[in-house]
Amino acid sequence: METVAYLSTLRPPLSTQMTNVQLGLVSATLAASVITIIINPLTLLALFKQKMITKSSINLLIASLCCSDFLAGVAIGLFQLQKLLKGTSASEHLITLLSCIGAIAFAIGFFVSNTNVLLVSVDRAYATLAPFKYKTHMSIKRASSILAVAWTSATLQVLIPAAIKIAREGVVIIDYVYEVHPYLFRLYWAIPLLYICTAANVALYFTIVISFYKSIKKVQPSTSSSELRNRRMTRTVTMVIGALLIGNVPLTTMAALLDNPDAPYLWSYEMYYDIGFLCITIPTFLNNFLYVWQLPDFNRAFRRLLPLTRITTEASVSNYPA
Repeated sequence: METVAYLSTLRPPLSTQMTNVQLGLVSATLAASVITIIINPLTLLALFKQKMITKSSINLLIASLCCSDFLAGVAIGLFQLQKLLKGTSASEHLITLLSCIGAIAFAIGFFVSNTNVLLVSVDRAYATLAPFKYKTHMSIKRASSILAVAWTSATLQVLIPAAIKIAREGVVIIDYVYEVHPYLFRLYWAIPLLYICTAANVALYFTIVISFYKSIKKVQPSTSSSELRNRRMTRTVTMVIGALLIGNVPLTTMAALLDNPDAPYLWSYEMYYDIGFLCITIPTFLNNFLYVWQLPDFNRAFRRLLPLTRITTEASVSNYPA
């Protein structure tokens, strides 16, 4: 009786070597994931230390987005690391473990990130179209409940199909992150959900932009500090959503294409997939710089987080004439 090993591969990736182009793309994505892993916890730490998360629902949504981006960064780092290890003498068991953990973690992070972006878009659209109702209805408690449901549902949507596939086929080295899920699940649920979520974000994006510029024309320049912050936040969110939508375009396009494993890497499906992976990684850390650049309270929180900057800031405040 023949024994079937659970740690196996659909194709023998360990026998193939990376081209210089693929090595460059994989290394660039790995470097971008490292930046994501560093910068998102810093943003969360700055928000926690300055007690900004409990000040408004949008800050809580941004913190949730930082968490999902951090998870995606870790997952991308693990997945790209196992690609680099395929060209070394690393254990196949280790490579298999990294690919599976990376794929599952990325799927959770990707699902939750898209949900977070959708919630941020809805928040800003509501704040722009109905500002008085927004102040009454969008409480921290309500936002926390929505986020709890979003994280739970996204995690279950990823883990249950992945567990079913692993139970049926065993643990294998995954070449593409979507291979962690069964084909029918991807065809009838994951891909349609990706297109629907992207279309909803695009629609909300244009709604926010149009409403924002209409409100600027109507409102007089002399406004309160809360209104000015609301405008800055809306402007920042449009940049964040725009960056995420641009980053998602390659991956969304790849969902409609077919893989040809016999094609050379240059201009192959695998190359476009690696490009898409890099594009989707960049917004996960770029957003944090947008917050600091556009929002004064985020900027101050980061400055107080850094020791040298904090000393300089405190000195300038103490020397400022009363």
